Amino acid sequence: MMHMKIEEWFDSLPLPGIVKDIIFVVVVVGGISILSQLALGLWTPMVAVESGSMVPNLNIGDIIIVQGASRTEVIPWDVAEKSNYTTFNKPGDVILYRPYGKASPNLLDQIIMLLGMSTGEDKATPIIHRALRYVKTGEPMWENGPAAPFEGYITKGDHNEVIDQIAGQIYGQANMSYIQSHRNEIRDVGNDVYIDKETGLLIYKTLNGTFVGEGISYLTPVKDEWVIGVARAKIPLVGYVRLLPNIIYDEIRKIMGAS
Repeated sequence: MMHMKIEEWFDSLPLPGIVKDIIFVVVVVGGISILSQLALGLWTPMVAVESGSMVPNLNIGDIIIVQGASRTEVIPWDVAEKSNYTTFNKPGDVILYRPYGKASPNLLDQIIMLLGMSTGEDKATPIIHRALRYVKTGEPMWENGPAAPFEGYITKGDHNEVIDQIAGQIYGQANMSYIQSHRNEIRDVGNDVYIDKETGLLIYKTLNGTFVGEGISYLTPVKDEWVIGVARAKIPLVGYVRLLPNIIYDEIRKIMGAS
């Protein structure tokens, strides 16, 4: 009865039909966002899988429903194995995280990137990979590997051969005079690890010198504050609607590059 009265009142408003439609869409989307925030701790709890790094457990085009990090705890592989806890067919939680703590591209950024232009700011699409274990500062990130510069999660795509912290490359030694003179263009990640805001390159100090490299989360664990949330469910293939503009753009670039 209340629903009918609200509908009758809304229809009686002296507004053009298209304006009413826009208001209706805004109210519905806003309502869904509020419910998502209350239930899952995120305003936008759904993301589309863009790569095959989690195949066959998460596939390109799957929509993943994510629970916010503030509403749950992350159970990594090494802890999950002890209690037979599994998600998406393997031990441990699958997490959505911001690589190196970079901000996520917004809609305007995505449009700019589709046009082949630079946003002028280093941003990165969040990564959805499995948490393997949690390391403390100074602990080896893998067997006989380098010490972790700070505490965080060691992560890996189910389909990848190596962990994210190995998946990268070193380009060479960093130019220290450049670093000193471009402080405003370099973001401090913590414990002598830096990110060049324009290029996204990783700059890190070791006992053997300061080097420049890049990768998924190269030589850096995933900090707690970089974790957006934990994957809880998937809806197969629906995400292709979200990915379609990127797919079309990539195909156009291939055709133009071949011509």
